[in-house]
Amino acid sequence: MEKLVLWITDIPPRTARWLVLDGNGNRVGFPQQGALKDAAPLAANRRVYVLLPGERILATAATVPGRNAARVLQAAPYALEENLAGDVESMHVALTHRGSDSRSEFLVTDRDWLANCLAELDDAGITADAAWPDYLSVPADANGEHWLITAEERLLARKGWQGFAVPAADATLLYSHRNDELPLRLTLVGEQPAPLGLEELESARFEDDARVFTELAATVTALPGAGLLQGAFRRKRESAEWKRWRWPAAAAIAWLVIGALTFGLDTWRLKREVDFLDRTKAELFNQALPGRRMVQGQERYLMEQALNVGGGAQSEFLLHLGHVAQSLQGMSNARLNGFSYRNQRLEFSVTVPDAQSLERLRDALAQQSGRDVAIESANSTSGGLEGRIMINGGA
Repeated sequence: MEKLVLWITDIPPRTARWLVLDGNGNRVGFPQQGALKDAAPLAANRRVYVLLPGERILATAATVPGRNAARVLQAAPYALEENLAGDVESMHVALTHRGSDSRSEFLVTDRDWLANCLAELDDAGITADAAWPDYLSVPADANGEHWLITAEERLLARKGWQGFAVPAADATLLYSHRNDELPLRLTLVGEQPAPLGLEELESARFEDDARVFTELAATVTALPGAGLLQGAFRRKRESAEWKRWRWPAAAAIAWLVIGALTFGLDTWRLKREVDFLDRTKAELFNQALPGRRMVQGQERYLMEQALNVGGGAQSEFLLHLGHVAQSLQGMSNARLNGFSYRNQRLEFSVTVPDAQSLERLRDALAQQSGRDVAIESANSTSGGLEGRIMINGGA
């Protein structure tokens, strides 16, 4: 499914940046910027991810016993109360990662501020499926911490599920007081210089701001869950999507039911036809070989055995019929009327256009069979020349 990533750095969002990604996470077109209402048409039939300013969102962790995520989320505000400067009742807490040792990662923000952000989106006609602080969209460094200084001179820092966003001017001070022994990777944009004191750090560069947004968009769309949209802010987009697609879904189900009924009816009809053919085949077998027991699948062998008057692997009668059929195939407007076989002689009646055709048929049979072939009679009819030909079974 395609995705729309919205990056909002000021609330109320007078302007925003957005980018569309395809189902594989590849960029579709280039990043754009404008009012939220300009991005609204792109949100239709796409999963919408919103990057919110990380300065207003705290990433923190706490040990909360229990395995049920809903109960952990319910108890989290009180477990985090010592880390929060404001009133815990006015805060919105979202669970982002559950550790195996009951250590969980949370996002905390002001409830009214988040409600205003989502109201701005709703007013523009955009329903968000996930909302994350923009610092968690920085590509994670498996071995340490990653700092990204954007073109707007903001420092976005991430270490696993932790992170923060501050003005880039604070980077030098933060680095000088950093006690973490984990390695730090720095990423800059274009030709911007590294902050003072960070020149010796291992660093990478994005060629422009469009490339930065593309990397952030690809990273945030890979994050599991809905980010801040939990609890009271859990979105109900799924029900709206179902209302939109319920009639096509109902039509598809009806088509499947009709197809199943049609298939069942066709199967029943085919079974009736097969039963009719089996009965007809049994009747013909009994008429041809009265008193013989028919074995399913062996009818041809039994008939050939009964017709084999010479004791060979194939009867002379069947050989003669095969030669006649092959010879008639090479002639146009020729029709076999009937035949009889006795005393190793096959005599058959055929209608052909003229006498020359009858003689060609005799010569072709003699050449194919290696037997004595003779024209016994020839009579003109309204449909052509009716002749009788005999094939002598002797050598």
